[in-house]
Amino acid sequence: MERFKSDVLLFIYNGLQEGKVVRKNDIINKFNINERTFYRYIKDIKDFVEENPNDELIGEKVIVDREKGGYILKEKHEKNLNEKEILAISKVLLESRGFIENEMKDMISKLLGNCVCEDKKSIQYIIGNELANYVPPKHGKGLLDKLWQISSAIEDKKILDMEYYKMGTDGKLREEVSRRIVYPEGLLFSEYYFYLIAFIEGKSYEYPAIYRVDRIRNIDVTDRKYKVDYSKRFQDGEFRKLIQFMQAGELERVKFRYTGRSIEAVLDRLPNAEVRKENHGEYIVEAKVFGRGIKMWLLSQGDSVEILSSDKFREEMVETIEKMRMLYR
Repeated sequence: MERFKSDVLLFIYNGLQEGKVVRKNDIINKFNINERTFYRYIKDIKDFVEENPNDELIGEKVIVDREKGGYILKEKHEKNLNEKEILAISKVLLESRGFIENEMKDMISKLLGNCVCEDKKSIQYIIGNELANYVPPKHGKGLLDKLWQISSAIEDKKILDMEYYKMGTDGKLREEVSRRIVYPEGLLFSEYYFYLIAFIEGKSYEYPAIYRVDRIRNIDVTDRKYKVDYSKRFQDGEFRKLIQFMQAGELERVKFRYTGRSIEAVLDRLPNAEVRKENHGEYIVEAKVFGRGIKMWLLSQGDSVEILSSDKFREEMVETIEKMRMLYR
């Protein structure tokens, strides 16, 4: 009898820990017990999870969730990721295409394994096709260890001695590597790739250099530390608003006229952009941008965009458009 009771208690407790809803009729039918015994077992589990021998709260409560029609472990549902959150995170991860296949599948498997939900099969079904047809980035490099190594160096303010493959004029990586000694300042992700933001030792650039993490061959985290001027401290979040296209260059202000279908999409793409004027679907927009990557994006908007300033940037756009037109003669 004691063994039977233990089996039932463990079954109920494990179900609660996994985020499942424990329903009275399911337990009664599975173990052939009566209603009174079921409630007695629930009370035993409530006493166990809500109090320890020192009368201190463990931090979990077994409660009745009338909407779900059974008992749940309250704190488990409130503090852990549920099926909706796991689905959203999995979708974003898959869409990012930031990791090689085995890293991606391993992370999603672990997310599902730690999901507090009654039925994980529905999530597996929804993302199953995407996962089976996942297309990893072409570089084929595992990044998790390298990302952690860089993040730890940033936290400890340690100088990095690294080897980096630069891009050649033919659009292919050069075979020879360049050595860089840098002060790592931030780690950002943008459109399939992770980037290290760092200042090069011995250089006096006002703005940091940008390195694609998958192109870094070797990293040596040195014992040397660099000093931080906290009045000018690098802030990932603020920098992220300025560098949308991961290309080096100077910080400048751009003003343009936009007549496209979604000003919301423009403001999402350029987080610090401001609408200066609006008139019947025509918007005058100003934005501060770092680097010239914005040029490619503005060109992609076709005749929905006209550059108003700076004059130099406007002339560059005119020259580029003229070269494009020549290609189609």
